[in-house]
Amino acid sequence: MPAANRLDPTANPVLFNQALRLGESAEAMVKRLSAFIDMHTDTDDIDPSVIRLPEYPKQLVEEILDNEVAHLLISMAHIDKHGYPFISVMGFALYEGKIHIASRKNGAKVKRLEENPRCSMVYDNHVPRSLWLGSLTLVGRARIERADPEKLMYIHELKARKTFRDGDPDVDQIAAYMESQSHTDRTLIILDEVEAVYLMTPMSADRPGRPAPVVSWRADRATGSAGSS
Repeated sequence: MPAANRLDPTANPVLFNQALRLGESAEAMVKRLSAFIDMHTDTDDIDPSVIRLPEYPKQLVEEILDNEVAHLLISMAHIDKHGYPFISVMGFALYEGKIHIASRKNGAKVKRLEENPRCSMVYDNHVPRSLWLGSLTLVGRARIERADPEKLMYIHELKARKTFRDGDPDVDQIAAYMESQSHTDRTLIILDEVEAVYLMTPMSADRPGRPAPVVSWRADRATGSAGSS
């Protein structure tokens, strides 16, 4: 990329800082995924092409989606009124181990999820490099909650502190963000039950040429019950 097209930290300090934050989130995800894969592979043998987990990987999911390290955005797919998958990119927070998304109270996705709670959510680190790939897909059922104002504002606060982190050049915007959210009419979309997990994992630098295994868990083939995001 020509130097003229690269981000100028002086001209675009906020955008430049956000790129650094995304890099930090990507690195955190890759470290967690790599450590998890190392626990399930034998470095002395050919790695398995598929890893089917016997239990829902609750700890890994919560580590990846931890508000302290995860970026703000998640992609959610639900079924629209025509029967097609419809994908929305939404801000989210992890609260009590579950994904919480604040949505417009009268939004179409809220109505559709009330009719059919089946959905998928994808959290991705957005790095197109084999050594840095990281993606978490959760398939399950959503619950719509008309939350009390106090809980709703707390979810907004969690999202605000993911958006404007300590040390960011625009961290002083938190107050304005919270004030704007106090005037919105929102409801919560909560991923209440997880029925399947799929992981895209980075290729190991220690095992070059060996593709990263496909990692999955499904409640219908596992010994345990459905997970909780």
